[in-house]
Amino acid sequence: MRLFGWQGDTQGCGYYRIALPFDALAARGHDAAYSTRMPDAVRDGGVDVVVGQRVCEPGPSGIWQRLAAAGHTKLVFELDDDLWNIDPSNRSSHAFYDADRQRRLIENIRVADAVTVTTEPLAEVVSAWNPVVHVVPNQIPGWLLDHERPVTESVTIGWRGGPSHSRDFGELAKPLRRFLQHPCNRDRVEFHAMGADYTPRVASNRGRTRHTGWTPEPERFLRGVDFDLGVIPLRPSVFNDSKSELALLELAALGIPAIVSDTGPYRRAVDSGAPARRASLPSCWTAALTDLVGDAEARVQLGKEAREWAAGRTVEANVSRWEEAYR
Repeated sequence: MRLFGWQGDTQGCGYYRIALPFDALAARGHDAAYSTRMPDAVRDGGVDVVVGQRVCEPGPSGIWQRLAAAGHTKLVFELDDDLWNIDPSNRSSHAFYDADRQRRLIENIRVADAVTVTTEPLAEVVSAWNPVVHVVPNQIPGWLLDHERPVTESVTIGWRGGPSHSRDFGELAKPLRRFLQHPCNRDRVEFHAMGADYTPRVASNRGRTRHTGWTPEPERFLRGVDFDLGVIPLRPSVFNDSKSELALLELAALGIPAIVSDTGPYRRAVDSGAPARRASLPSCWTAALTDLVGDAEARVQLGKEAREWAAGRTVEANVSRWEEAYR
């Protein structure tokens, strides 16, 4: 197949949903290219398939609609978030995906030959506008399974993510702050936030924290993850229910044990066999932190089991799912 992936960005979503699978497709012999800009040759029908990610701006929407009207190229609309139910606390995204952009999203989904999404709940949302929806879960690059993460002196509790997770982090902030302040933990435990800086939410003169800023290149970012124990809080909401378990998958591939909120994608993942500790209340977070920080052998074992689970979720092992969605 000759394919072109029209990325909505070049960071997380553009990497996992376009660049990573397209590189795997190219390795299988397909003519697969991608960019945030569409070449004239693609507009003129020079490929078999165009995959458009979150196409909703006026100019790109006009191109998409013209391609649909021409009928010479298969159009696949790619979406990995429920952009009609963004939490108002995520101010920038909530403001960006206004009524006009939401309308254009729907119009562009309607004329697509197919839609790819990350989860079943998101497929249910999108199926209202297009009956041909392929659920292709997020996958990770195979090299993560062999990568040895950096070693730290302290037991490092880590969180990674962007600034849109303020309310999610609120599920964990108080119990984590108390845990870091406990006399038994002051000298042996450190909290490391990667991406958005939520260290002020848990910092005190008795708890150790550090922050590493966001790195635009996903692979470089992943190579810097040095957690001994990952924490993945998530607030129950309609928007979050459609999200994927990517944060857990990344940590699992690195052999990092994790504590996750018992909701949405993480509940589904653990119910389906993903090895992780679940927490639904502050007391549950405290108990899980106490158990896993205090037991190095348990951390290692949980991390090993998590890595074995993640081995089945590499893009190399699942490239056929992308081929099937694009044919």
